[in-house]
Amino acid sequence: MDLTFLYSFLNRSNSSVVITDVHAADNPIVFVNAAFKKMSGYASADVLGRNCRFLQGEDREQPGRHALAAAVAARRDCECLLRNYRKNGDMFWNKLYVFPFEGEDGTVSHLVGFQHDVTLERTLLARVEAMARDLIQAQESERKALSRELHDELGQRLSALNLLLHRTQPLFEAGGEAALWQQAEQELRSMVGLVRDIAVSLRPPDLDYFGLEASIRQLLARRLAHGPAWVFEYAGLPARLAPMLEISIYRIVQECVTNIVRHAGARQVVVEIVGDAGSRELELIVRDDGCGFEAPAWREHAARRQRAGLFGVEERVQLMKGSFAIDSMPGRGTRIAAVLPLSLPAEP
Repeated sequence: MDLTFLYSFLNRSNSSVVITDVHAADNPIVFVNAAFKKMSGYASADVLGRNCRFLQGEDREQPGRHALAAAVAARRDCECLLRNYRKNGDMFWNKLYVFPFEGEDGTVSHLVGFQHDVTLERTLLARVEAMARDLIQAQESERKALSRELHDELGQRLSALNLLLHRTQPLFEAGGEAALWQQAEQELRSMVGLVRDIAVSLRPPDLDYFGLEASIRQLLARRLAHGPAWVFEYAGLPARLAPMLEISIYRIVQECVTNIVRHAGARQVVVEIVGDAGSRELELIVRDDGCGFEAPAWREHAARRQRAGLFGVEERVQLMKGSFAIDSMPGRGTRIAAVLPLSLPAEP
């Protein structure tokens, strides 16, 4: 097939285009357009006859390269993100779309790649994510300070008030108002318990002193004291994780358990936090045998009912550069899973 017309057309495109010949040894570049030359800094003479891998330089360990190699071998469509390098050595993020081009006999003769420099978008996204992480950290700091104030200030004052109330008990009994005193004492005890629960909800003190495992166990014991039954497994992880990772996992479990108590009608809850053999990541699973829901439509369902809990869980996982999945069906229970790296995302 005469590719002259195609080359002429693509040379006028604003998108960077590369064409390779799958029948030639090592799948060499046979065409680059003007936009490619402008984006990469390479002239045609620099690249024609070479495999595209040179554009990654020595930076070979990239997930996108493995996906691209598999697609090239199978001669199929592919979309991937690569760290490429210009002729002057500057790195840029390349959003690459590859598709096969068939010859007159119907077999694949060439691969066509459209490249887009998304460095600015990646940089801005990294900054937004860093700001979101900073915002979460600031929020947790405020929660911690408020929790301390509730416990140390209001809690102490309520305890003092409780002592004063008990000093008045003989006076109420002598005046025949024992029932009134008991009502006041019960209300005060309830208020002390409420303040304690709010303080723990804002910032679990166990997390700072005893770590994630003890804090999750205490959370489950407190929130599920009246059912459903629960099982907790914590394995393959160090005693302490990064503070940001610990509080993120705690909040995810807290939200999932709250949803189960409010909506699931479950009889059993299982929480698993397990590290991998290479100590690179952990898997968090919260599952129940409750009423379940249509998992593919969970976002629409949550938005319609104005429930933002799972959106917050998903956002926390994404900010930690993890993956998030929901598996649920009506009447079949729910399984929420997150895979999180043990090393925190680097600042941009």
